[in-house]
Amino acid sequence: MEDGGWVHVPRPAEKDYWNPTAVQENSNGEPSSSQPLKLIFTSPAKYWTDAIPIGNGRLGAMIWGGVAKETLQLNEDTLWTGIPGNYTNPNAPAALSDVRKLVDDGQFTQATKEAIKLSDHPSEVYQLLGDMILEFDTSHLKFDEETYHRELDLDTATTTVKYSVGDIEYKREYFASYPDQALVTRLSGSEKGSLSFTLYMDSKMHHHSFVQENNQIHFQGSCPGKRIPPRLNAGDNPKGIQFSALLNLQIGGDTGVISDVDGRKLKVEGADWAVILLVASSSFDGPFTNPIDSKKDPSSDCKTAMTSLRKLSYADIHAHHLDDYQSLFRRVSLELWKSSKNVLGSAHLNAEKQIAADESVPFTGSENTTVSTAERVKSFQTDEDPSLVQLLFQYGRYLLISCSRPGTQVANLQGLWNKDIEPPWEYAISLSLSTQIDVFKCNYISISLSIVDVGSPMVDI
Repeated sequence: MEDGGWVHVPRPAEKDYWNPTAVQENSNGEPSSSQPLKLIFTSPAKYWTDAIPIGNGRLGAMIWGGVAKETLQLNEDTLWTGIPGNYTNPNAPAALSDVRKLVDDGQFTQATKEAIKLSDHPSEVYQLLGDMILEFDTSHLKFDEETYHRELDLDTATTTVKYSVGDIEYKREYFASYPDQALVTRLSGSEKGSLSFTLYMDSKMHHHSFVQENNQIHFQGSCPGKRIPPRLNAGDNPKGIQFSALLNLQIGGDTGVISDVDGRKLKVEGADWAVILLVASSSFDGPFTNPIDSKKDPSSDCKTAMTSLRKLSYADIHAHHLDDYQSLFRRVSLELWKSSKNVLGSAHLNAEKQIAADESVPFTGSENTTVSTAERVKSFQTDEDPSLVQLLFQYGRYLLISCSRPGTQVANLQGLWNKDIEPPWEYAISLSLSTQIDVFKCNYISISLSIVDVGSPMVDI
């Protein structure tokens, strides 16, 4: 700020963008440790923390990369329990005094128990939207595991999943567009007419869905008005935030057809490719508007957004996404390298020898971009690869860009992404953004950036 006003910082000109994979030598002409900024996996996710996060600040998805069944776990950042109200606790000052005294006396366990009194009722919690599910035929269960590849390209904010079934290679691409406010999925097969799947939506929230126009799925639901459902009188539970999502399916190819299954699923048979567009909206109309008084119609908002989106081609939407995202991501570069060719070379050699001894971890060299991120983390114990540190740094930036944009809610503990209707961070006083990759069930990459706890968008009034 300058003299009490905001100073506008313009986006850099295209000539000032950096190429994250172009630098191969340092200033002394020595080989640098640069690698493409990609998180690479050689199998589908087994746990939520293995899934790949994408987001546009408001809409987010965790991509599991399953073969016979693919799940995109979805979030919209205004979906919370609760309504506007006074959430302060008049007894908190006295409780805080007791907690401080216990801490000063070294009674930390008791202080933790007493700290619960700082809140006289459970805090409201962030909710989830639901799941977009793709189911493929049983032939996909026989895919060639050696061909499986799942990656997140930090430079393009695009997730790709590839694998082969027989002679056919299947490919999926996912990204979350901020300019067009949509989650986009493109699926294709290497042979004409080879793409068949069933598409539908599901959720842990109260919801219903239905097919319309033979290529769209309308999805509607609601958040609880109170976190803990009343036990005596259902009328005590006020109306919560309402939400809607709309899926639009487009296919290509001479033989492809779309059919309605049970009024809530879409089945694709014999297509060359498919593009799925997802938009979502809620009735949240600011922190001081009770959901029951909201004039916003999320279903109508979704229809309007989809009408505009359908006028664009996949190439147009992807170009808008890249132009927007890279104007932010490419503002910052980080180049790290080791000071000596000998040190760099010997470290790589030692890592190769050690990992080669473990038959369960194939090693093809740290400059080979097919090496999984899990393998790179494990080899870091003996080869302090600077490019892995660069990847960690840039991954943190990617996550913040993906979960917080102008006009969106401030990032929660896990950014934009949450799979639970009862998230575990309810009593957090300080929130952190943490996305982890399970590595051999014991090692983790963790991005953790402290931010201010703002809690529910339903602030005190």
